[in-house]
Amino acid sequence: MERTYISQLNEYIGKKVRVRGRVDTIRDQGKIIFLVLRDKSGKVQTVSWSGGNIEVFNTVKGLVPESVVDITGLVKKAKQVASGYEIEIQEIKIDSVSKTPLPIVIEQPYSKNISNLDKRIDYRWIDLRSERNSLMMSVATEMGNSFREFCINNRCIEIQAPSIIGSSSEGGSEVFEVKYFDKKAYLSQSPQLHKQMGIAADLDRVFSIGPAFRAEKSFTTRHLTEYTSFDVELGYIDSFKEVCKFEQEMIKYTLKNIKEKYGEEIKKVFDLEIKVPQGDFPYITVKDIKEKLAKAGIPSKDDGDFSPEEERAISEIMEKETGCEFVFVYDYPHKKRAFYHMKDSNKPPLALGFDLFWKGIEITSGSQREHRYENIKENAKERGISEESLNEYFEYFEYGCPPHGGFAIGTERFLMQLLDYSSILETTYSPNTPNRLGKLINIGKKETTK
Repeated sequence: MERTYISQLNEYIGKKVRVRGRVDTIRDQGKIIFLVLRDKSGKVQTVSWSGGNIEVFNTVKGLVPESVVDITGLVKKAKQVASGYEIEIQEIKIDSVSKTPLPIVIEQPYSKNISNLDKRIDYRWIDLRSERNSLMMSVATEMGNSFREFCINNRCIEIQAPSIIGSSSEGGSEVFEVKYFDKKAYLSQSPQLHKQMGIAADLDRVFSIGPAFRAEKSFTTRHLTEYTSFDVELGYIDSFKEVCKFEQEMIKYTLKNIKEKYGEEIKKVFDLEIKVPQGDFPYITVKDIKEKLAKAGIPSKDDGDFSPEEERAISEIMEKETGCEFVFVYDYPHKKRAFYHMKDSNKPPLALGFDLFWKGIEITSGSQREHRYENIKENAKERGISEESLNEYFEYFEYGCPPHGGFAIGTERFLMQLLDYSSILETTYSPNTPNRLGKLINIGKKETTK
């Protein structure tokens, strides 16, 4: 008999079905045992009597929660059950017995997990069994699918950028060095250089989804050493604001799809209403928002960057003024941006780039790129990056390259903001951080870098 998912059982009342999943809870009332079974689609109460099949009854009696079972039985109406039905167990097979007790407490609906976060992540495969985290993974799937679908619908070509590259993709020292046979190589900080290769290859518009690596010893709620980056690059643009517009519409499309598919479940499980923005996101310059922050009494980190406190205040101020949760901040000092950002020809100290803030955190960095051969080499030189280390990259522009620009979204950070999780570790399938490689590792005292 084929398996029936629990969410489909209302179509099988009065019929025999086969359900498979985990033992969620067991209530032993002597001559009758209620076993609540859980699968990816929901939960169902099953029941066994001592006056029925005694072998089945004894098997059920010996079970422990989180064991995996295969049940065949009759779906019967049951007014006392919230769903209106239950399964009378006729056959049961134990696929796997769980060790007891569990190392962590699986999160319950409408309550905070009482297990320590580090320990929960150490036992991530158990932590992900919760209703909350299971829904989070489904939402993450829809999020990635909607990003990708929007790009394809808007004439983008998907590329697969390599994770091992011959030179640093961003410059600087925050790279993981790896041995590549007898040569030195690096784990890619982003697919940036290969996105631009796609523009030089006349693919016109490209996107990529894949791992990115940052060798930063940042112990915060928003940083990972390995994350999944969704990147877009658009050719033949006239302004970085065309890139902003593309991202804006992609986000609105994605939030609309998530709300339609999971909005009610998210409201039930997370007590959260998904807001789909209407109209355009507001824009503000770095100078102007710094002035607003100063008036609000928020201390400034420096003229070209924002502290976590400033980021939270930016969103609060702009949402109060505009009613929108999102805001594009632009006119950053070029010296604070990546070398491949184009300088503003009217204000050379400034870059033609932007950051997108959402609910107190920067979720995107983007810009119009420098596509002119001599200019991109000069930008790298100003950063102290050797020309030799980027020779292969410079070749993309030596043979002609259209004007272009793009952006990148860290998918785990986007998901964290979407569902109001408190840490990016909770929205990462198996997070790596400076003190974690799957499991927690001991590398000495934690730092508090922001």
